[in-house]
Amino acid sequence: MNKKEIRSAINKAAYQYAESLGYDIIDEEGDGSILFALPNYTRACDTITWHRNYQETYVTDSANDKTKADANLIEAHMKPIIEYYNNQYKPKNATA
Repeated sequence: MNKKEIRSAINKAAYQYAESLGYDIIDEEGDGSILFALPNYTRACDTITWHRNYQETYVTDSANDKTKADANLIEAHMKPIIEYYNNQYKPKNATA
């Protein structure tokens, strides 16, 4: 797998897991990040930002406890997946 394919697979896994927790995926940021938001959320600070390049979550200090806990769940779930996919990358000039 090349780096683009790996990044895409990791991000897809993050989106699927966030959806399994009941979050909608909102791709309106335009800055390399995605928002995970529960349906009918009322405060922007109660969303989880997923950074597509860094493959990590971010929540504000003022986010509610559920949002913070869910961000931690996503991070914990994604850690072994990220490690697995990153281990698939072999630079072109590497020897097998």
